Amino acid sequence: MHNSIRMMVSAAALATILPLSILAGCTPPKLDPPSSIGSEIASRTGATPSWANGDAAASPDAAQLRAASALALPPSLDELVAVAMALDANPELARMIAETQAMRAEALDTAAPQNPMVNFTSGIPLDSMSVVPIFAMLMVQIDDLWKQPIRSAAARDTYEAALLALGARAVAIASDARSLWHEVALRELECSFALNDLALTERLLAIARAQFSVGELDGDSVAKAQAEYVDAHHRLEIAIEARQSGRLELMALAGRAEAPATWHIGKPDDGAQFAVNAPLVDEKTLLNLLSSTRLDVRAAEARVRAAQSTLELAMRSRLNNVQIGGGFDRDMEGDEAAAFSANVEIPLFNDGSMRISRAQAQYRAAQIEAERVRQYAIIALRTALVKAKSVQARHAITQVNVVDPSAQSVARAEAAVLVGQGSQRSAIDAAHALNHANLALTDLERERRRARIALSAAAGFLPTEVMP
Repeated sequence: MHNSIRMMVSAAALATILPLSILAGCTPPKLDPPSSIGSEIASRTGATPSWANGDAAASPDAAQLRAASALALPPSLDELVAVAMALDANPELARMIAETQAMRAEALDTAAPQNPMVNFTSGIPLDSMSVVPIFAMLMVQIDDLWKQPIRSAAARDTYEAALLALGARAVAIASDARSLWHEVALRELECSFALNDLALTERLLAIARAQFSVGELDGDSVAKAQAEYVDAHHRLEIAIEARQSGRLELMALAGRAEAPATWHIGKPDDGAQFAVNAPLVDEKTLLNLLSSTRLDVRAAEARVRAAQSTLELAMRSRLNNVQIGGGFDRDMEGDEAAAFSANVEIPLFNDGSMRISRAQAQYRAAQIEAERVRQYAIIALRTALVKAKSVQARHAITQVNVVDPSAQSVARAEAAVLVGQGSQRSAIDAAHALNHANLALTDLERERRRARIALSAAAGFLPTEVMP
């Protein structure tokens, strides 16, 4: 008896539902979001993080981040290694990766067709003569046929926007890592100049004291030499502090908060030298490429597409619930029949117009936000280009008009000492002046590299052959 009931239920249900199920399985497009942002990140940063190829197991968790925080950095840290470390173990990126993985699962869940519903009703006979009524029904939500494709498109675009936003943040962190690496490199150079200057001012102070002791100089000259020595000492301490601060900031970016800060700068990244040193191109060339190279601009555009799909879904959802089904029915007298059912929501109190209005407002807001992101990207690029040109000009002027003449003065003073026509003090004074010029140029070089890396980031980290 039970087997015959199951067969009749199945036959009746399948006769009604099977064609619809086939149609539902064929009509909606599959959710096919990009599973990886690796190629986008690699083309803009020069490094491919281990998690960027869609491997969830490769993304770090909290325990791994805690363990990594105390790992020592290489004694000689190369630029590309610093970038790769920042991409692999940055806690902010790790959080965004986990959130993006959750959004992917949510998008796949949202894009899946609705499950059919089975309703079965029966009872227990109270005496041997009673007949037990049986009602079995298999229902499918038919409105899902015209809603699911657009819901799938909205889920795909929402996930793609999140993935692009993750990529944009990874590019920004890689840019910061490069900038900090060059900051530390130039702070190390600054420390060497400051240490050399301290030695020179110490020699000048010793000469001043010796000349004062024999009456060749007065006390004011000795006081001036002492002040220069103290200033040099302060510059060295400030340079050491700045170097350590830069190291710690880069370590924080790379998820190495507890590691020793005793490493030094290694090799620069040959692939990024073009961005730092190449001639600057015109603004129009960069702006023409901006919409394809800036991942945040593309993420905003993906959000617009998702909002547009949500609006279309709201317009298709005026009838928010339409179900049909088929089944089997046996009444109290034992009569049996195939059953058919249809459930249709009547839009009597809520016709869906407010859902449409809300979706329209959200679509407008997404369009406005995309335009804001686009304009911000344009201004950021133009501002970065102005900064890069300004620093480049100041660097060149200082090199030609301050550092080069100072170096020539040192060469002349040392040559004069060798032939007995100049004093040791004059040669040391010239070397002291050159040190000051080199310190000033080091400041400008640090600013120049920072500006050039910022320009590359503002341009979206273009491929090296067209990078600014």
